[in-house]
Amino acid sequence: MKKIFLAALAAGVMGSCWASEWSPFLGGGLTAGGDKVNSSAITRVNGDTENLHAGGLFDLRAGLDFRMAGTDISLQGVVAYHTDRSDADNGSVDFSRMPLEFLVQWHASEKWAFAGGVRKTYGVRYNGVGAGQGSFGPDQKFTSSVGWILEGEYAITPSVGLKVRYVNEDYTSKSFGTKFDGSHFGVLGVYYFR
Repeated sequence: MKKIFLAALAAGVMGSCWASEWSPFLGGGLTAGGDKVNSSAITRVNGDTENLHAGGLFDLRAGLDFRMAGTDISLQGVVAYHTDRSDADNGSVDFSRMPLEFLVQWHASEKWAFAGGVRKTYGVRYNGVGAGQGSFGPDQKFTSSVGWILEGEYAITPSVGLKVRYVNEDYTSKSFGTKFDGSHFGVLGVYYFR
């Protein structure tokens, strides 16, 4: 009898998982923070200067949200492109990376959700051309730590959300061993295909 009860319970749980809602989503936004990655400010021809940061600036993402039926929990998997870039007449520089994220999200109400998760970043690269080369030269690759994420999301509509997040991670130069703090805050908009 006990085995039959456990089998029925497992079938019910599996059935509720398969009945759950899968929603792909796209998003993007701005981030700020982290250490300065260029050794000296990038100077444009007009005299303006600029620095790149390990936590900045543009974040574009695509993901899949799995809302478990009958619960207030959803799981999210995300692949993103994160970059801070500067272009000038005499050169350009780019600090780019591709994070993979996994989050567990708790829906506190119809409008508010809170999440925590982990992030591992791949393809971390500093690429300078012309005056943007700096002390790293034209190309420098980095490894990343496993980072963690905290975020809150407000549902503007059932398909449109606004996320505020904090990410803690760091990067280490493969050639020089230099370590940069890539921790940052971000504001992202997301659109769920529901």
